[in-house]
Order: sequence, then structure tokens, then C-alpha cells
Amino acid sequence: MDIEYIKENYIFEKLNENHNLDDFECESRDLTKFLKEDALNQQNMNLSLTHVVICDETVVGYVSILTDAMKLKILEDKETKDKIRTKLNISENNVIPAIKIGRFAIDRKYANKGLGKHVFRNVLLSILDISENIVGLRFITVDAYATAFGFYVEKHKFKYLKKDQKKVDDLDRIIKINPERSFSLYKDIKSI
Repeated sequence: MDIEYIKENYIFEKLNENHNLDDFECESRDLTKFLKEDALNQQNMNLSLTHVVICDETVVGYVSILTDAMKLKILEDKETKDKIRTKLNISENNVIPAIKIGRFAIDRKYANKGLGKHVFRNVLLSILDISENIVGLRFITVDAYATAFGFYVEKHKFKYLKKDQKKVDDLDRIIKINPERSFSLYKDIKSI
């Protein structure tokens, strides 16, 4: 399938047992395994909710979302931290509601062609809609693999936690040694 065609015609569907996942394979064995073996079980246990990205009945990607929370003191972004703390008159130890993108993947046949960025932008817009109309939340969090760090930080302006500065400085080496080492990242919902 042509990438531009997929961008114009994909839909999100809540994962169910009728979706054919046999041909889905992304760059990460862990992310592929999660979709095929764990996502539906976690969804049935109300731990996360997974939506598959479908075009013409083919699963081209997926996103798994769950709730989360963050303490203000772990934020790297001092300006955002101070603004929230001052406006709400709270301490750095207060917990702020968040939503977590637990997993996000595009099938390797369609990866690195702009589809992931397109789909992810729609995921962010959906989360923004949720925050404005369904439930209050301030941050989007993700535990990103080292290989996906640029996707989140450079393309989508996520920030890393202040405790991870040394890991970020050593990112190239980490990618070579352990590409699935994760970084805790966050994005202020107000920046979408």
C-alpha cells in the first residue's frame, strides 16, 4: 500500500479478538510481542486500552494508552513547573494527572516514511480532546526506547526528566549497546 493512501484512509479501532495481527511486525520484537500476546489481556484487565491503526483491513500500527501521574519535582522544564506550582499554590511533591502512551508502533513495512509522525499527531490531538472534554490531565508521558528518543524529543517536543541528563548525553552509545533502554519523557498538554 502507498503511504499517502494510508495517511488518507487509516482509522483507529479498539483492539478486539477479531483483528488479524499475524502479519504485523514492527522494528521492535518487544512491541510486536506486546500487541500479539499481551495487549488484549491488559485491555480486558482494564490496565490499558489499545487501538490498532487499520487501512483496508490491514493493521499498520497501534497505540496503547493508560493513565499516569507525575510529581512536579521530576520535571526538567523549570518554567512549566513553576507556572503550575504558582497558579495552583502547590508544592513540588504534588502529583499532577497524566495520560501515558504505553506503546506506539508502526509496522516495519510502513516505518520511516512519515506514517508514524502522521498517526502520532492524531494520537496527540485525541489526547488533547480528552483533556478538554472528558477528564482533566496536564501531561502526556511515554517511556521511549533509546532508538525512538529523537522521534519523541525532536519531532514531537517531548522533554526528558532532569535525572536523565547523563543518559541523554550518552545516547549514541546507549543505542549501540541497548537500543531498548527506556527514557521517561513528558509533554505538557498545553504545548500541543
